[in-house]
Amino acid sequence: MLFEAYQELARRFPDACQHLFGSKIDSAQGLWLSLDAQGQPYLLFEMAEDDGQPDLKLKAVEVRFACPCDIQLQDGSALSGTYTLVSLANDDPDIIRVFLRLLEEAFLAPGGDHSAAAIREQILSIADLFTRLSDDLKDVVGLWGELHIIRTAQDVSAAARAWSSSARARYDFMTERFALEVKTTLKSARQHRFSLEQLRPNADIRVYVASILLTELPGGEAASELIDEIYAALDDPESRARFFRQCLRKGGADIYGSELRLSTLPDGASIALFDAGTLPVPAIESGDPISNVRFDLDLSDLGELSIPSAHGLLSFVDRP
Repeated sequence: MLFEAYQELARRFPDACQHLFGSKIDSAQGLWLSLDAQGQPYLLFEMAEDDGQPDLKLKAVEVRFACPCDIQLQDGSALSGTYTLVSLANDDPDIIRVFLRLLEEAFLAPGGDHSAAAIREQILSIADLFTRLSDDLKDVVGLWGELHIIRTAQDVSAAARAWSSSARARYDFMTERFALEVKTTLKSARQHRFSLEQLRPNADIRVYVASILLTELPGGEAASELIDEIYAALDDPESRARFFRQCLRKGGADIYGSELRLSTLPDGASIALFDAGTLPVPAIESGDPISNVRFDLDLSDLGELSIPSAHGLLSFVDRP
């Protein structure tokens, strides 16, 4: 919503505009979106009173409280007032898209708190997320596979809730009934790397492995398209916000800049599901001073779960 509004403002930006150019956000009372001549976005909150909050100037985000502003509107009129002003110090369209999505989740939810203290808290959280994100694209292929598992689930919301928040988690999905590790490759064979602890956990939990074969195609889908599809399917604002932040942690700050377009195989045989307990692993004797065992395993000729069993697990629907 905010990014689309930003694009419309950028398209209509007046040549001689010396102020911020913006419009009121219909779904939020007292909230304005604007941009300057350099295309940098600003979110402005009408201030009822000044509670003395000090300004914030962080690496990626700046917040000014009780700031006098002049806004030129699309009809040519001007507006002057005192606002809390949130801005992004970056003109990359893909980063702007991410920033505005985060602001949307933080401030446009019904009944949102727009007090100076609440704005400060939310912006510190967003700035902390930006600080922790890598500027480089991470494992887009692996992320694509995990997103495909979520979007093809019968219960998309349950799959998104089960998705691990950290790229370093032992398993990609964790439910009350099972753990699921997703391995995605562009190779023709199902060759993947595992840790011994993944396939032979100490905990009493059933572990499955989803092996996904993908191919790179000009007509395929980018990871960002899968993100937007799942995001739109999630009804709960908290679930949407959590899901989007997890995508950024796993894909990097510039995930929308990835041009890699992937597709499952046309014969429907991209996904194979395996019971981890049946997969061969290196033999380590009890008491051996060996740890952190990692190994490559070719699943191509190993027994996979039946199609009905696989569909039942990957539906993420609780069944008695």
